[in-house]
Order: sequence, then C-alpha cells, then structure tokens
Amino acid sequence: MISYILYLIVIFLILIFIAFVAIYLIGLIYSSFKGSPYVPTKRKVLRNILKRAGLKKGQTFIDIGCGDGRIIEEAVSTFGAIGTGIDINPLLIWRARFRALLKPNGNRVNYFVVNILDYDFTGFDLIYVFLMPELIDKISGKLEQAVLNKATVISHGFKVNKLEKYLKETIPSKTFPTYIYRKIRSTKHETRNNF
Repeated sequence: MISYILYLIVIFLILIFIAFVAIYLIGLIYSSFKGSPYVPTKRKVLRNILKRAGLKKGQTFIDIGCGDGRIIEEAVSTFGAIGTGIDINPLLIWRARFRALLKPNGNRVNYFVVNILDYDFTGFDLIYVFLMPELIDKISGKLEQAVLNKATVISHGFKVNKLEKYLKETIPSKTFPTYIYRKIRSTKHETRNNF
C-alpha cells in the first residue's frame, strides 16, 4: 500500500513538472512570436554596456522585453539605478519578481506584464531594448520621443533606424553589437541664430 501511494506521488510530481515545462515553453514561443524572444545577455557584457551608456546611481532604467530580469538586477545592484521591467510573458515576469524578492535591492525594481506597444517610455533616463527588428520598428517613434526627452536608448543586437542621427556609440561584440543613442546637447555656438 505504501509503495502504491509513493508511486502515485511520484506520478503526480512528474505530471506537475511536465505541465510547468509545457506552460513555460508555450510562454517562450508566444514571446518569440510577439518579437521578444528570451535570449539572456551575459553579465560581463551587460556590465560593460551599462557602464559605457553612463548609467548612474538614482537614474531610472527600463528594460523593454525584460525576460527574467537579469539586466535590471545588474542595473540596480551594480549601478544603483531604479529599475522597471516590462514583458508580455507572464511566466518570465513572475520569475523576475521572485528573483527580485531574493535580492537586497529588490524593492528598487518593478515588473509589469504589458504589451510593449501600449507602454509609455517617457520619463526614463535609460531605455534598454533587445528585440527583433520588426518590433523595434513598431516602437521606434516612442524611442525617438524618449531620446528627445533626454533619455539614452541602448539597443542590443539591432539598430534603431529611426534613431540613426542620435547614434553616439557602437559597441562591437562576437554575438551581438550594441548601439547607444543619445541626443547630443547643443553648444551655445551651434544654437546661435546667424541672421
């Protein structure tokens, strides 16, 4: 009798595990179809990107298509930023929220399940995107508005064509290049009217 109960418990746990894996994979496939596949960036690469972009303590940082939140964790823990992560995949957001609970700076991070196309990016100091080009094109108007409002946009992997005139730096990489966009402040000489 005890062996039968143990057998049922093992079968139940296996079914739970299979269900969890299936739901997780469905979420990843859904994210990929929406233009935001889950592709984690290595911490060393990420730290270099954030440093070169000039992220500073107290600045607001958003990761569009944040996945499991590792980029925001780095921005908050290493640079002292205040982080926001958005993703369409609720499973990845739940995972990111759980990871934040385990971190000492977890209270400096917020995660939201939202459609990227419906979110307002203004008000952030740094915006990080690692999305497919089709989705980048769809949000490029919002990204340009953010740059005009003094935000820095970091696009890992693909250029933001609409922001080409604001390209400050390209960071080459073996896997994906990174593009940093920022509106260059005009000097007095450049803003003077020459009538």
